[in-house]
Amino acid sequence: MIEEIKKDALEKGVPIIKDEGLAFPLNFIEQHKLKDILELGTAVGYSAIMMAQSDDDIRIDTIEKNEEMYDQALKNINERKLNDRIKVHLCAIEDYETEKMYDLIFVDAAKAQYGKYMEKFLPNLKSDGYMFFDNMIFHGLIDDPEKITSRNLRNLVKKIIKFREMVQNDERFDIMMFDNVGDGILILNRRKCET
Repeated sequence: MIEEIKKDALEKGVPIIKDEGLAFPLNFIEQHKLKDILELGTAVGYSAIMMAQSDDDIRIDTIEKNEEMYDQALKNINERKLNDRIKVHLCAIEDYETEKMYDLIFVDAAKAQYGKYMEKFLPNLKSDGYMFFDNMIFHGLIDDPEKITSRNLRNLVKKIIKFREMVQNDERFDIMMFDNVGDGILILNRRKCET
């Protein structure tokens, strides 16, 4: 049962996408018939499994640098007999290299690195493909970062704000921002004319 993965992850403090934050991309994937997916940040495989189970034609590459989480993700994926469609790569996201082209790049990893990840994997995004970024309101903290007492947390929130502002002016994409979905989802749609 997928609920067991979710329950176990929450009990162990493993960060997994919120239910409402996951329902939205699952519907989006179905509506836009997205089949080839790259996920940055596997954790225990919860979101990859949910995406793969939504359509038998979906293929996912997912990247995880934590060996313990990687092992747990493999176990969860194998138990659901999805290892032929979900390939987990054990490495740092910045070290992953591929020639493959994707319909969707789903980013739920280090928030401070969103800009770097966007640029690194843009060459792997099909024309008219999508990039999803989660945690874009970061628990509502983006509204007033100066009130955050932790300097590290304040700096992280400022980086998220800076990323949001940066993509607003990026002519390579059409931008959709959903602050009311999960913890905030930003979707970049690569413009067809962009080379």
